[in-house]
Amino acid sequence: MSQTDAVPSSPQHAAADTAHAHGACENCHTTLHGHYCHACGQSSHNPLKHVGHAIEEVFESFWHLDGRIFRTLRDLLVPGKVAVNFLKGHRVGYVQPLRLFVILTLFTFFVGKLTLHVNDFNVSDGGNSTFSAAKTAEEVETMRAAQVAEIEQQQSTSPTAIAAFAMATAAVNTAAAQRTAELNEAAHASATSTTDSAMTRATQAAARASEQQHGTFFNYQINGKPWDAETNPLVFDHLPQFVNNWLNRRLENGNANVQRMGNKADLYIQAVLTALPGSLFFLMPLFALVLRVAYVGRGIGYLEHLVVALYSHAWLMLVLLATFVTIGITSAIGNPVVNVIGDCIYVVLWMAVPVYLLWMQQRVYGGRWWLTLPRYLFIGSIYFFLVVFVVMYAVLAGVSA
Repeated sequence: MSQTDAVPSSPQHAAADTAHAHGACENCHTTLHGHYCHACGQSSHNPLKHVGHAIEEVFESFWHLDGRIFRTLRDLLVPGKVAVNFLKGHRVGYVQPLRLFVILTLFTFFVGKLTLHVNDFNVSDGGNSTFSAAKTAEEVETMRAAQVAEIEQQQSTSPTAIAAFAMATAAVNTAAAQRTAELNEAAHASATSTTDSAMTRATQAAARASEQQHGTFFNYQINGKPWDAETNPLVFDHLPQFVNNWLNRRLENGNANVQRMGNKADLYIQAVLTALPGSLFFLMPLFALVLRVAYVGRGIGYLEHLVVALYSHAWLMLVLLATFVTIGITSAIGNPVVNVIGDCIYVVLWMAVPVYLLWMQQRVYGGRWWLTLPRYLFIGSIYFFLVVFVVMYAVLAGVSA
């Protein structure tokens, strides 16, 4: 008798072999009537037997890549179609709204961090050698004009970073004004008093330099003294102590990050792109609440409004994703004709957004157009302020992380 024959198989193994041979579930041995077991839900595909099934298993666990993601994205191009069908109960053919929004948001900003890059500010602060070398107000103005012209030239090659270059221009103007004020103060001091010692002037200069090196994220006087997270923190009496501690730590991080990032605009952009996805998650319940208020008395529950909000923002993520991809392509090619085509694509994409959302709102909630439009304007105005708040929070969170 062979060794194999001498070792009897266990009842569990025998049952599993029998079940598998008769087309039964490998997990609970229930007879299968399709690709999934109706008792436990396990798929009949064994990812350990076929490479194709293994790959499908990986993607399906995250994307539900069984046709639903492609069907959802296809129908999402039609304003309101996915939301209307989902609310009617046709859910099995679509990716769940929260899952779709999370996937698209993470993927969109991942692509954005790969494609969205801007040139360094190339600006100077008050302590920079460029403005420090100026001995008169006229020299400061000449240097300021030259740097502003250089920023405008950089902006022409990176039209998508208008906000960043506006910040750079403001920084140049502020630095120039600061240096001009220093020169005027020095001239006034020299005219009114010639008895100041060299030590006193050196101390004042060192204090100004230390003040500039402290950072520009938060550099204000608290109780008449320079702010410091440990020795002179910012304290709000009506807030708990742990909140005040958290706030001062974030301010300290912001100062350290500003010193580290300096004039490298790309680092600021990447920091904001990192913070934006988390900020958008807070926007969803607020936007659903706005929809609830706008359509009060229609017999629609809050969760149904939340579905509309999630699918609306999934569409916005698709538009943003297309924008980032276009930026990457135009930047990689660097051809003037391609840049013009890219600008046209930006215009078409973002002009389609308000039209799409209005059409979606009308299709989902129904009613007459002349009633939908004022509701749409009401929702849009509140949403605008919510977006501004979220972006500002993302900027602060990104820089102070």
